[in-house]
Amino acid sequence: MGLLDKVDNMDDAKPVKAKPKAAKAVAKAAPKAAKAVAKAAKPAKAKRAKASRNKDESVKMRPSGLPEGYELAGNMARYIGWIINFAWNFGVAIGLLSILSTGADSDLTIGWAAAGLMIIVNWLVLPIWTGRNIGEFVSRTKYMNSSGNKPIFLHAVLNNSIGFLSLLGLILMMANFQNISTSGMVPFSIGAFFIVFWIFNFFLKKNSDFSQGAFDLAFSSYLVKHVSTGDESGWLARFESLGDFGDKWAERSATRQIKQKEKAEKKAAKAAEMEEAKESDSEEDTSED
Repeated sequence: MGLLDKVDNMDDAKPVKAKPKAAKAVAKAAPKAAKAVAKAAKPAKAKRAKASRNKDESVKMRPSGLPEGYELAGNMARYIGWIINFAWNFGVAIGLLSILSTGADSDLTIGWAAAGLMIIVNWLVLPIWTGRNIGEFVSRTKYMNSSGNKPIFLHAVLNNSIGFLSLLGLILMMANFQNISTSGMVPFSIGAFFIVFWIFNFFLKKNSDFSQGAFDLAFSSYLVKHVSTGDESGWLARFESLGDFGDKWAERSATRQIKQKEKAEKKAAKAAEMEEAKESDSEEDTSED
């Protein structure tokens, strides 16, 4: 009987032990299913994270500031470029206006056509074709953006328009000043806006670390020194040769400044000697007394 009881007890114990094993299997299966769902969701999240990372990297990779390997144009080069552009754009027109002011009755159609052609060439043709104007060829300067590339032609066209718009603004203000209370208010206001924009652009350049105007900042462009490659041919080589005139001008102005500095130093030395002589004379007079 004792053996039979033990056998019965063993048979009864077997199903009781099976229950925890089934529970463990269910518990193990649940995390595996959750992991499978998580693994399926991971690729989508990884793709999104990768895309956002690439966007951030592309923003960081964008260059800013003066392009590497270029030197900012100096004040003398800027001055030479401005003088040459002014003389090219308005020299003929000013001459024709001076002829008209004398009251001479002459046909100036060819002169006005030549003046208009010169303006169009320097304002539109050359900037679109080469990215530079006559003044920049003479001063050996050019505009480059922060990536080290030539800016879009729209930058040169808009930059060249500032002077023309200021002149147009002055004409509009003078022509409509007497009619400002009636029909001349709108053109007078437009002219005033053009002049105010010119003044704003001037002071913006003056106070900028890189002498950038409004359109320079908008297109992230800088006026830098230009070095000819020597591979230019045709008209482009002729335009590049204009830089020789600018170099001679810069040399003359530099030597002139040196001479003026030497003269100022000599004057200062003479004044110091005169003061010393006066002091020594005054000391002698006091000692005699």
